[in-house]
Amino acid sequence: MDKRIIIIFLCMIVFLTGCWDRRELNDISIVTGIAVDPGEKKKYKLTVEVANAAEFGKQSAQGDAPVITYSLEGDSIAELTNKMNIGLTKQLVYSHTRVLFINEEIAKKGLLGFLDFLERSGQFRNDFRIIITKGDQAADFTRIVYPIQKSPSLILHQQTESMQREWGGDPSVKLTDFISSIISKGRNPVAIIVKLKGDVDKGKKTENNKSLDPEALVYIDGLAVFNKDKMVGSLTVTDTRNYFWTQRLQQTSIAVPCNEKKKEDETFLDLRIIRTKTNIKTTYKHNMPKLHVDIYGEANIQGNECTRDLTNLDVYKDYEKNLNKQVKKGITDSIKKVQEDFGSDIYGFGDRLNQTNPKKFKEVKADWDKEFARADLDVHVNITLLRGGFRNKSFKTDLKRGE
Repeated sequence: MDKRIIIIFLCMIVFLTGCWDRRELNDISIVTGIAVDPGEKKKYKLTVEVANAAEFGKQSAQGDAPVITYSLEGDSIAELTNKMNIGLTKQLVYSHTRVLFINEEIAKKGLLGFLDFLERSGQFRNDFRIIITKGDQAADFTRIVYPIQKSPSLILHQQTESMQREWGGDPSVKLTDFISSIISKGRNPVAIIVKLKGDVDKGKKTENNKSLDPEALVYIDGLAVFNKDKMVGSLTVTDTRNYFWTQRLQQTSIAVPCNEKKKEDETFLDLRIIRTKTNIKTTYKHNMPKLHVDIYGEANIQGNECTRDLTNLDVYKDYEKNLNKQVKKGITDSIKKVQEDFGSDIYGFGDRLNQTNPKKFKEVKADWDKEFARADLDVHVNITLLRGGFRNKSFKTDLKRGE
């Protein structure tokens, strides 16, 4: 064999010696969630939720606890993440973390103390959700077990994804999203809020996995409003959906009254919003800022309690008018609430002004939140009602005729 070929093969072997930083699966533990609470003796209490790998296998599961949690107090989150082996055996791997639970008290004081570490560290990816906990300790949210999904953090990650996709109640805030909003002069961050419902102590036991009616559940409770890195207030779940209209709402459902004039008439037309497109912009007129929101969309009828004949085009137009009026009112009320109560631009009107009129934004960016709070608002909604399902007329129309 040619000596040159032998030399080439020998050189290739040098580059095929394996992974120098490999770690055996038996030597590591996967962290699926972390929680940050105020410490009793130190600044922070960090809780890690570690997956019990055996309980996630179909053949190896024995009905034991699916996750193990451990808490430690200290003044630095960076130090605590590397100090957990005081009580845990294996090396912790944080790259599969799905949720970061942050206690509301911590959020109100400010998050700059540890966000820099999370972004700077190579241990964490950018695909975990930032979630604010209300009421109970953030650590408790890493311990509530559930029959369908064994890991509490994986439960909530999937729950918020479904909520975002089906109704529009979660902005899906990741680390980069949050930090980008903090450093932006024209947008402030938001994050979803969750609460615990039921008996928290019973919800931590494995028996909760086997219950038809779980003793404790985690539910979404609205949206946390921030000014830079500090939480300044919260919005309801309905206001959260209204916020979502201005951002990237995929689809949602809404009930529109059959007859707005008769308040005693409690019948509704159930509509499914299937497509939306939103455009927001900011203009100035006579030194007065004006916020513009234009929303376009399409909807289908899901259910009908109304007795009017849907084969009549004028009936469709009336229902479209009622739908657009209701959506416009909800969005308008929510934005004005944020303007008056928090004075924090969470919608990105300042960013849009910077894109369209950078010269003007440069003049006002130092006080943009004040400009946002005093701005006039113009909301325009145009949602088209497309189809009535498998039938046009409701059987209630025939009932009414029979009566």
